[in-house]
Amino acid sequence: MQQEKRPPNKFLRWVKFLDRVHAWFKDEPVHKDYVKAAYDLADGPALKRPEVKKKQSEVAFQGVHPEIVEFWQAMYKACKARNIPVIAFEMLRSAERQDELYKSGRSKARGYSSPHQFGCAVDIVHAVDYWNISKKQWDIIGTIGKEVARKRQLKIEWGGDWDGEDGRPKFWDPAHWQLQSWRDRFTEPKIGDYPT
Repeated sequence: MQQEKRPPNKFLRWVKFLDRVHAWFKDEPVHKDYVKAAYDLADGPALKRPEVKKKQSEVAFQGVHPEIVEFWQAMYKACKARNIPVIAFEMLRSAERQDELYKSGRSKARGYSSPHQFGCAVDIVHAVDYWNISKKQWDIIGTIGKEVARKRQLKIEWGGDWDGEDGRPKFWDPAHWQLQSWRDRFTEPKIGDYPT
């Protein structure tokens, strides 16, 4: 059973490379913590738990942009190959729900000013720990997502990259992935422009 918990060796070599890349761009020493973060993020047995399978099967694609659906399916597959259980928490979201999130301070966007109302975004979280994972673990998931988007030639933007001018996060949202040009796709607000 311990074997399933461990990330694949190929993935660990890649994470060690991530440590070196992080050091090159941040002028910091190599952080071995990414390997520990990868071990803690991986949970192969969770992929087989009924409650996780149920959450993954409840993902609704109706009204969601085809590129977001493609990104989510490829992201799920890439994370599963690394024993990382993830779920699409939310794709299409009503303006009312968006306003609730805004009022509670969990979003900076009001209704019809978020790509979720147009099916152009997905929130991807850990299937067991949800948002309660470390910054280094979000960095690993973010790197996997960026690689998925690059390989599929999808213009996807990650909320974990949203930094202010002074280098501090403006509104750091590492679960959020959206089409880069989602605003250019609509002339008026419509929920569910992409029926399946």
